[in-house]
Amino acid sequence: MRIINFGFIALLCCAGCHQEQKKQVTSTKRNDTVQTTQPLDTAGFFSGKSTYQYLKNGDTISLSITVDGEKVQGDLSYAWKEKDRNSGHIDGVLKGDILTADYTFSSEGQESVRQVIFKLSKARAMEGYGAMEEKAGKMSFVDPKKIAFDEKFALENVTKGQ
Repeated sequence: MRIINFGFIALLCCAGCHQEQKKQVTSTKRNDTVQTTQPLDTAGFFSGKSTYQYLKNGDTISLSITVDGEKVQGDLSYAWKEKDRNSGHIDGVLKGDILTADYTFSSEGQESVRQVIFKLSKARAMEGYGAMEEKAGKMSFVDPKKIAFDEKFALENVTKGQ
């Protein structure tokens, strides 16, 4: 009987130690998440002119921007192989590394406006995707906080003299 009690106590101690290790790992992961989601200090990092491009399988996306403080202006074009093309102008704001802009473009002779969001870094720009709805004659994201950034069409920085 004493052997069974001793075995049971040893099992409880091991389980308790294992739970403590799991709590520490979870706590560490939470701290890492907090650190990576804090806003980046990009003051001065994004300024002047930058050009980002995606070139693959005959498809081209080109984003040329000029950043002045938080204000961003530039040109954006999509040229899909064997599909409609559109090109136009963007006018927006840069908060941290997120560019939110109105994209005024022409496609098949008709002018339209839609909201675009890009996550910028020194090396690349990734466009954000999410549910959209028409508001006041422009397509806008339903909830800009629920944007997914897809690396499938990542635009590489091709600015000379980076």
